[in-house]
Amino acid sequence: MTILTRRAAAGLLLAAAGGLAAPRALAQAYPSRPVRIIVPFPPGQANDIFCRLLADRASEGRFRANRVVTENRPGASGVIGMQAVARAAPDGYTLGFGSLASLAINPAVMRNIPYNAERDFQPIARVFEAPLVLLVPKDGPRDVAALVRRIRAGGANYGSSGPGSTQHMGTELFLQEIGAEATHVPYRGSGPVLMDLVAGSLGFVMESTAAALPLVRDGALRALAVTLAARHPQLPGVPTLEEAAGLPGFTVLGSGGIVAPAGTPAPVVEILAETFLEAMREPALRARFEEQATAPLAEGPDGFAAFLRKEQAKWREVARRGSIAID
Repeated sequence: MTILTRRAAAGLLLAAAGGLAAPRALAQAYPSRPVRIIVPFPPGQANDIFCRLLADRASEGRFRANRVVTENRPGASGVIGMQAVARAAPDGYTLGFGSLASLAINPAVMRNIPYNAERDFQPIARVFEAPLVLLVPKDGPRDVAALVRRIRAGGANYGSSGPGSTQHMGTELFLQEIGAEATHVPYRGSGPVLMDLVAGSLGFVMESTAAALPLVRDGALRALAVTLAARHPQLPGVPTLEEAAGLPGFTVLGSGGIVAPAGTPAPVVEILAETFLEAMREPALRARFEEQATAPLAEGPDGFAAFLRKEQAKWREVARRGSIAID
């Protein structure tokens, strides 16, 4: 039996007290300088807009003295920016605005991705989600059944905002579910692909609600379905793919939120989550997201982590079934 002297016992108690005090002290001192969020996309892209709105609102609360700033690091479908986040010090001062593409799709389709999406990031807060809309030219097929017949007849093509994008992979999932093939024509961004769809150079496209709605409302494009489990409130007359094509549970979402480097101390994670979730509960901020046909969310670390695990498994299977790989 080991017998502790009074001095040794006192030392253990002090050590334990110090261990408990350290996280409290860290939490009290944080933040002591500006917090930076790396956005792995260009200025003006939807994720950039959402991140700036969130950063501005967060800067009005606990972070008022030091503020939250954004830094764009675009390139390689979001890989360059997310790699910078993964390699940053896990101290709460460098965060990332991670999208579904960068955290779930890229790891499923890229052969040499320089980060591990499952191990290199600590989810903080998921702040938005939005479906895709299945679109055709204004004089194209009048419903999904007619589009499916045209695709199955052969020779159809579709566009996307780039290889490995949510739009690309969402369309591949649709094609797998209907048992058909079509030629993929990748573009650099949503604007050019939608203009070519309007011109009739493409057969169909799956695009974000934010990008698609203005053209649908103007009558330049026809919306055939949304990739949600329920109809979109801003497109109440457009059916879901489950309704229109008999595809039970067919859901494809653009989504994103704040992540930190793995190993960020738990007290800092808690502060960050509280800050961003509080911001996302503000009616004025939620309204700004809704203006972009996007659903605002206030989902914490555990929920965000569970969402990512599910999506990572889903897109790995889509990539495997379609033999989709990007070098």
